[in-house]
Amino acid sequence: MSDLPLIADVAIDLPGRDSYTYRVPETLAGTLKPGDCVGVPFGPRRLRGFVITIERREPPTGFTIRDIVSHQPEVRLPPHLLRLIAWGARYYRCSLGEFLAGAVPAPVREGAAPERLVLVAKVTSFSGTLSKRQQAVWNALPDAPTLLSEACRVAATTRATLDKLAEAGAVTITDDQQVREIRLEARQERHAHTDEQQVAIDTVAQALDAGRSQPFLLHGVTGSGKTLVYLDLAARVIAAGKQVLLLLPEIALTPQLAARVRNRFERVAVLHSGFTDGERADQWRKVAAGQIDLVVGTRSALFAPFPRPGLIIVDEEHEQSYKQESVPRYHARDLAIVYAGQLGIPVLLGSATPSLESVHNARQGRYRVLSLKNRPLGGKLPAPILIDMREECHAQKRTATICRELLTRLKQVKENGEQAIVLLNRRGWSPVVSCQSCGHTLSCTSCDISLTYHRGAEKVKCHYCGTEGPMPRKCPACSQPTLSTFGLGTEQLATQLAAEVPGLSVLRVDADTVAERQGHAKLFQAFSSGAADCLVGTQMVAKGLDFPRVTLVGIVAADRGLSLPDFRAAERTFQLVAQVAGRAGRGERPGTVVVQAFDTEAPALRCAVDHMPKTFVDAELKLREQYGYPPYAGLIRFLWSGESAANVQLVALKHGELLTRVADGCVILGPNPAAVAFLKDQHRWHALIKAGSRGTAQAFLDRVDAAGGLKKEKGVHVAIDVDPYQTS
Repeated sequence: MSDLPLIADVAIDLPGRDSYTYRVPETLAGTLKPGDCVGVPFGPRRLRGFVITIERREPPTGFTIRDIVSHQPEVRLPPHLLRLIAWGARYYRCSLGEFLAGAVPAPVREGAAPERLVLVAKVTSFSGTLSKRQQAVWNALPDAPTLLSEACRVAATTRATLDKLAEAGAVTITDDQQVREIRLEARQERHAHTDEQQVAIDTVAQALDAGRSQPFLLHGVTGSGKTLVYLDLAARVIAAGKQVLLLLPEIALTPQLAARVRNRFERVAVLHSGFTDGERADQWRKVAAGQIDLVVGTRSALFAPFPRPGLIIVDEEHEQSYKQESVPRYHARDLAIVYAGQLGIPVLLGSATPSLESVHNARQGRYRVLSLKNRPLGGKLPAPILIDMREECHAQKRTATICRELLTRLKQVKENGEQAIVLLNRRGWSPVVSCQSCGHTLSCTSCDISLTYHRGAEKVKCHYCGTEGPMPRKCPACSQPTLSTFGLGTEQLATQLAAEVPGLSVLRVDADTVAERQGHAKLFQAFSSGAADCLVGTQMVAKGLDFPRVTLVGIVAADRGLSLPDFRAAERTFQLVAQVAGRAGRGERPGTVVVQAFDTEAPALRCAVDHMPKTFVDAELKLREQYGYPPYAGLIRFLWSGESAANVQLVALKHGELLTRVADGCVILGPNPAAVAFLKDQHRWHALIKAGSRGTAQAFLDRVDAAGGLKKEKGVHVAIDVDPYQTS
């Protein structure tokens, strides 16, 4: 054995340096590997980190090297995942430790375990003798296994009585440590593969068989059967002894898709933040142990520790939810393409409304396009009706929020025993509360944002920082009882629809109604079972959902997003309208879409309603190229924030001088106050860098580092966002 000590470089969740040097105790010499989670001393603290390298070498001089103090052998990142994370840390400009902390959930690093739950199950075949009281309790118990607390509540009994029933063999009482997930029932697939689906499957299968890395863009109209393509390809990969990763942009989409996946495969895990800490850690460990063949999850599931990943699928690839807005600020779709390239496997991007970046990459030959232009069994895309709300307000002789056409169609839905979805991308009752005496508007004390009125809770809330309080009876500025609400939110819309359409039962899906654990699954399960005629919601209901009884979709304030100060506003509006329209007519009955807007001539709306995606994409790409925005440019956003407005401005302008010195052809917009200049008690300035390409943008950041970087200033935080989606 060498006399040299065993030295490890450990990445810790701290900004700045990628790793710190520690001595490996000889007791760990034979077991510690790169990618392992370890505990290390850092000053007076004990922190967790990941081993990056380990070798026998001369210890560094100039400081006292300390020992690794603990080891979690069950938390080990495979080399291919460690390589991806290292690439991501370099590209998105954070430390390796920060990226690792974002990629491996804290419950995993801390060794969390699922909560042990006590379940009571009625033995339905029991035929023994019970006392009168015991028989009443037994009769009141649900047939399905139930949590002990719920069983006691439903049967109005105690644990002692249930224990006696267990002794008699009438019930079983067991400890359960499984993931407590609400699972929806998936309907059986109704058709064989279409010719278009088979071509798509065969094309990707060729890359799988050849072991070739290639990005594919599966461009299929809504309801064209993209999921069937995913599942058939997944079956081929799993049969070859490899694993499949299926990414979704939002938790709301996981219950339905997970149900369809489980109809085909047994060893499936769902990974997202909606589970408890212990459940997330338990699922992660099963994936790492090779006990899972397919993972369905949101963006962080990209870092599932598969031993042998064979295919990556990114569904609804256009969704901005794939971009993380906190460190590490990665884009899961873009990183999935890099990951597939490193692994030498195909990556399949699916969407009915692909992002302009993906369309451009396809046109440049970087992606291969696979098209699904038709719905199976000859189903037609829903027929759109565009309502000009200026004319509607004039006809109704009032400020109309719901058009007559939508109400008429909803009455027909109710009469025919069908279902409807109505979208309004704004939650709460009203987004503005103002005084009619003095004009004062209720605003958040911590943000430059007006407070939203929530009638059910009788509160006003800030949707940015979470500040809330009771709805005041008098204006806080003039003390007059003349506060009024303005504007429409999903809470008010749901109430109005139920009042306007006799007998219409309405479910609401927004951040308020799904706040409880697995709230999405519960609401979608209820709607799928026919508990309501109409589903009212925000963008959560706009994509990926499949309810065969839905024949009507209404879109309220469809043009609202066009006024946002964002170069992607038109693209997002087009995608939102096209996607939610596609929820109608997915069963045997044809669908109808009613779109309400004031600017009915907006190109994004007209193209979405008239099913003209190419017209919209061509025009929008031309504008992007003309003004130098992605996909024809690389963007970087610098954001300065702090409690002192003067300090933030001073540091931003000082750093702006350095950015200008190293611009070398890049366009520097700012620094100037952000569109929301005060948020969560922080004053904010920002600058947007426009470079000729993503590579040029990276070269710009290298020049910033070479010039000494943006020096830390007390009280001011600087964030760097590469390829930002929030630019205002």
